[in-house]
Amino acid sequence: MKKILLLLCVLLCISITMQAQEKTITGKVTDDKGNPLNGASVVVKGSTAGTSTNADGTFTLKVPANAKQIEISSVGKETRTIAIDKATNFDVALNIADQSLTEVIIVGYQKVAKRDIPGSVVNVGGKEVAQKPIGSFTQLLQGKSTGVQVTGQSGRPGSNGYIRIRGTGSINATNEPLILLDGTPISSVAYSMLNPNDIDEVSILKDASSQAIYGSRAANGVILITTKKGRGKLEVRYSFQNGYVNAQDLKNLRFMTGREKLQYEFEAGFTNQYLDSMISNRVASGAFTAGSNLFNLSEQNRTGLWDLLENRSVGDWSQYLLQKNANVQTHEIAVSGSSDKFRYYFSLNKSDNDGIMYGSYWNKKGGRINVEYNASESFKMGSNIGVTYSQENNIRNLYNTQNAYAALFIFNNYEPLYQSNGKYNTTHTGYSPIEGTDHNPSVLNRLSTFASVFGDVMIVKDLNFRSQLGINYNTLAQENYLQPNSNLAAILGYNQKTDAGNSDFTYVFSNTLGWKKTIAANHNLSLLTGMEFTKNKFHSYTLASRGMPTSTVTTQDNAGSPQTASTSRADWAILSYIAAANYNYQGKYFLNLSGRRDGSSRFGANQRFANFWAIGVQWDLLKEKFIKAGFLSQLRLRASMGTTGTVPTGLYDNLGTYALTAKYNNAPAAVPARLPNADLTWEENKKKDIGIDFGFFQNRLTGSIDLYNRKTNGLLYPKNVSYTTGFSGYQSNIGNITNKGFEIMLSGDILKYNGGKLNIFGSYSHNDNKITNLYDDDVSKTLSRFKIGEPVYTYFMVRWAGVNPSTGRNMYYTKDGQLTENYSTSDAVLLSGKTPQVKYYGSFGLQATYKGFELSTQFYYSGGNYIMNYVYSIGASEGESVSDQQYSEAINYWKKPGDIVRYANLNDATQRITYDSDKYLQKGDYVSLRDVTLSYTTPSIKVTNKFNIKSLRFYVQGTNLAIWTKFKGLPEVGEANNESGLVSPGLYNLFAQPQLRAITTGIDIRF
Repeated sequence: MKKILLLLCVLLCISITMQAQEKTITGKVTDDKGNPLNGASVVVKGSTAGTSTNADGTFTLKVPANAKQIEISSVGKETRTIAIDKATNFDVALNIADQSLTEVIIVGYQKVAKRDIPGSVVNVGGKEVAQKPIGSFTQLLQGKSTGVQVTGQSGRPGSNGYIRIRGTGSINATNEPLILLDGTPISSVAYSMLNPNDIDEVSILKDASSQAIYGSRAANGVILITTKKGRGKLEVRYSFQNGYVNAQDLKNLRFMTGREKLQYEFEAGFTNQYLDSMISNRVASGAFTAGSNLFNLSEQNRTGLWDLLENRSVGDWSQYLLQKNANVQTHEIAVSGSSDKFRYYFSLNKSDNDGIMYGSYWNKKGGRINVEYNASESFKMGSNIGVTYSQENNIRNLYNTQNAYAALFIFNNYEPLYQSNGKYNTTHTGYSPIEGTDHNPSVLNRLSTFASVFGDVMIVKDLNFRSQLGINYNTLAQENYLQPNSNLAAILGYNQKTDAGNSDFTYVFSNTLGWKKTIAANHNLSLLTGMEFTKNKFHSYTLASRGMPTSTVTTQDNAGSPQTASTSRADWAILSYIAAANYNYQGKYFLNLSGRRDGSSRFGANQRFANFWAIGVQWDLLKEKFIKAGFLSQLRLRASMGTTGTVPTGLYDNLGTYALTAKYNNAPAAVPARLPNADLTWEENKKKDIGIDFGFFQNRLTGSIDLYNRKTNGLLYPKNVSYTTGFSGYQSNIGNITNKGFEIMLSGDILKYNGGKLNIFGSYSHNDNKITNLYDDDVSKTLSRFKIGEPVYTYFMVRWAGVNPSTGRNMYYTKDGQLTENYSTSDAVLLSGKTPQVKYYGSFGLQATYKGFELSTQFYYSGGNYIMNYVYSIGASEGESVSDQQYSEAINYWKKPGDIVRYANLNDATQRITYDSDKYLQKGDYVSLRDVTLSYTTPSIKVTNKFNIKSLRFYVQGTNLAIWTKFKGLPEVGEANNESGLVSPGLYNLFAQPQLRAITTGIDIRF
């Protein structure tokens, strides 16, 4: 008993001593208007002890008795340091922060304040890319930054768009930027699977000063994605979205009605299969005399047949081929928080997306775990892990009758959906995409896994070592089944099951040593050095068999006749050494140096390694005594120059290879397949950039202006050789391209009032692309040419001169400008300045807030480019495609001398050929209402004494609501289709699905 009492006394003494070593402070944090700030951080300076404010702005915190200062911060506010002394209660007001100075951006393997960066870098907050109902990660970036052009590839759920940062810099290598997730490069598959709500920030690096440290893959820009980490007290967030999507309306196009098309066919001397069958049946029954045809029937009998056909027709194929008000729905739950030692963020999400095409969908499920652990003051470690699985009904997107979207432009409105026996009508094309979707499923499954682990050690004060291993692993498995008795199986004469897939594994191991020091109070210096090793392995397979016994047993081993079995493997690696030095004097003069040495397996021993470097400078003029601020609140000049590189898309272009395609003495034999080039080297990008950042009236008006010059040397492209060698050419470095441009961004709080403000913003980017050197002055491409002094893919075609009012025939210009009615490809000329390259683009909009309400809008515009409108040429074909659906304007063709029309004589057989000419070359300019969001966020809601809802946000959002253009159709889908292998976005259009127009509602609850 005595021992127990003694122990209690000792514990009591310890408790009293510990209490004596701590004290409790309280306070309230408000904004500059006196409104309480919820979630403001209150931390004891020099320690990890801290808390955050409640909804009413108050806080309570136990601090060590010897604590001297507390640091109080809140998003968008200036951080204040307050002396504690003997006081125990504090009322603190935080002013609005200069965001351009306080933003911290990840650049070159380290976090730095934006004000310390002399380069052209844009930071996009997670809020700006989160909670979007549709679109891929690429589409979420559209309009968020100058110099970043995003073009939609297709409206298929889950499809990616193209990203171009400051123009097209290559004609045969990639033009896509390097994208890193938490420091690890990821593939396009990985970023299409990202959950936008997991993104904390996106940094877009546009100039050499910020890019050079990323070396050989940074020529087209760098995008750094950082996922969320836990902050402050435990928070649970649940988000729900529900909405409906539809196809954007075709602009400036109207299809013929069924009766208009039947009249058009009659005038063209064409009889469709349905009328032929109806006439034959009536001749057989005696209703019509023998030898009757559509053109010798009486008008009454002819229109009677038309009436019967129209009564059986669908009237409008879009009601069957398009899913109206397709549903999109997302659920997500996330848990985050931090303590003195531990930071955590967990999330789970589920997204179901019906596409606009009949039978299409894209469903995905994913989760993320991000943790950091501060083991001691000198060591911390952490990991970021994300896994996403998706399943997609892979509706065909080819330029043929299997494309359901193409059917909207090809199937006539008088054609029936079903035959008289109840089976699907195969239409005049011999195929029904609805039947194909029902009976020939194509299911695509993807799994994307990302993981990174790191350790960070403070060796001594100011000297840190960091080691990180990142992994990105993606798998794809696709099953295509051509069922017995299906329409396509009947056409081909067999049923078939095809299994195809691939796996793509990349790991990145990096080690960096960083030193940061302030010397004599005025000199701020940081140094970084390190190495990085990247390795990729790719494997693919294809298996195909015929003769499956039933529609339910479709595994390959049950097939009656195996057809194809093939596999492929490929790998590549990059070894890199990096170095950087950043210096500033009094936060006034800044100097940044960076360099990287890369060695790539894609080059031979002669050129395997290359060096890349950059220098950047910056001057904060407002810190000069001779500058009087006045209405100026920010004025910074910056400039940079340096080099980055591009590797070839081919993994073995430098090697001479052999193909086992020959036989010798009935045995397999190898023959040369490719010429080697041991001197094949990197495309080098030399970049120069100068910019100014400015602010007026305490930064109520802010903006930036950038001028840049990007020159690509040593273009990777096949060089032709004499066919007597047995080869057509070999990969070489043969030319140069320049991209010059300027960018302007403005933002202004034009109104500020109690509880809210009105902000307007706008941006403009202009780029001029030009080939400055080429091994051959004039390289021919389909519809276009590469020519010195012109942009890449400048159109090369015959010029159309209109329809001759006297003869009704198309006229063309000869090479020397004379008129002719005889089309000849020899009269094709270079259409100087007419190119698919977009010359200008940007965005504008507003954001208005009042208390808990917020309204935001964003418009996006693009122009200066031309598109060969093949879709339009098919629907206005002057008789060549008379069996297909036609546009109503095609009715206005030439009928008599003196007619001034666009379309030639429908009854002249010589005009029923749609030649490649600029008749169908159209400007791709457009303005789109990209986004409108209206939301309301409630203050904290007290449910019980121990349970509060921190915030409750309701919103309604519209996406891709309207588009204004003179283009015949929709100009912003940049590729014909994503299965054709085309590599020149915008060169010509075919039948890619349009962008989705969506209306969604959502709720976001934080506990």
